[in-house]
Amino acid sequence: MATEHHGGFLADPSNWVAIGFVVFVALAGKKMWGALSSMLDKHAEAVKRQIDEAASLRKEAEDLLAKAKSESEKAKAEATRLTADAQAAAERLRAELQSELEATLARRQKAALEKIAQAEASALAEVKAETIRIAIEATGKLLWNNAGGAGATRLIDQAIADLPSRLN
Repeated sequence: MATEHHGGFLADPSNWVAIGFVVFVALAGKKMWGALSSMLDKHAEAVKRQIDEAASLRKEAEDLLAKAKSESEKAKAEATRLTADAQAAAERLRAELQSELEATLARRQKAALEKIAQAEASALAEVKAETIRIAIEATGKLLWNNAGGAGATRLIDQAIADLPSRLN
């Protein structure tokens, strides 16, 4: 089959379609490439902002974590110090109470000993007084029985007057 050639390359409508397609792709592709590039740039910028924001949030979180750890360590140190202070205060209080208890017991013992001494002294004074009374009575009876009458009365009065000075 022979093909006739009527005008060459430009006469064929398929070539015109191909040329139109290439021109269309060149014109539309440039605009599409610009729009696509702009869209990709915007998306890249948004992703970069999100990454920067995430990095900033991570930095803030790390700072907060470091601050929390520091405050936790300070709180632990403060709790340890407070515990030690409380133990020292409790020990001081125990020592003070022990000292006060010993002093109170010593005072009570001294007071009890003083009461005992007073009771002994009082009992001794009562015994002396009773002894004196009995001695005076016995002396009086003895003198009355042996001396009789007015002489006995005078001797009894004299003995009674001399008795306190002789007992001391």
